[in-house]
Amino acid sequence: MQPGAPDRDSMPQESATLSARLSAMLRAPGHAWEAPAAIAVLIALAPLLTIAGAKLLIRHERAEITRLQTDLAPRIAVEQAAQAARTEMAAAVNRPPMGSTLEALARTLPSDATLSRAERTAQGALDLDVTTVDPDKLRAAIRRAPELTGLRDSGQRQGDGAMIVSLHQDAQ
Repeated sequence: MQPGAPDRDSMPQESATLSARLSAMLRAPGHAWEAPAAIAVLIALAPLLTIAGAKLLIRHERAEITRLQTDLAPRIAVEQAAQAARTEMAAAVNRPPMGSTLEALARTLPSDATLSRAERTAQGALDLDVTTVDPDKLRAAIRRAPELTGLRDSGQRQGDGAMIVSLHQDAQ
């Protein structure tokens, strides 16, 4: 290159693109192209083979779960029944006896009130019906008794010449 003089060198030749070189290599006789093609196919198939293998494993595991559920269903039912029985027994053993609750109620009731129904459910809840002329006096007496703190008013209805107050105590 000299200033004012034209360049005598010709333009450098452009190199062929990567795809052109690849296609030329594949067309060349005796050139081993099988190995790169096999690698490319394996790379493309890897996700598909992984998905297919996962589906086979899932199918096998689901069949195993179904078989185990069928085989173990009787044992599970027996265990659930035993657990329910243990829960009921624990509730029966841990709660105060009905007699002590009724004694505390008898000490607390006003003179005009009488116990007309007492029931303890299998879950341990206590339901009482008390007949009285003055329900407000009964409620005030029950609120003052510390032994009957869990006893709640659950309603009242008219009886023969008196009111019947229903009381409920949840299982402890």
